[in-house]
Amino acid sequence: MINFIKKNKIGLSLLVIGMLSVSMGIHRQEHKTVAKKSNIICLECIGIG
Repeated sequence: MINFIKKNKIGLSLLVIGMLSVSMGIHRQEHKTVAKKSNIICLECIGIG
């Protein structure tokens, strides 16, 4: 296990940074904003909105 961590320090640190970024986005409820914007774009593409 120690060898795995030593060999993959950069990958593991990027994984941790990514997980922190996702959790901060969920905490700030940014997923609702993204869903709202994607719905608007889809409706504009279809021609309804």
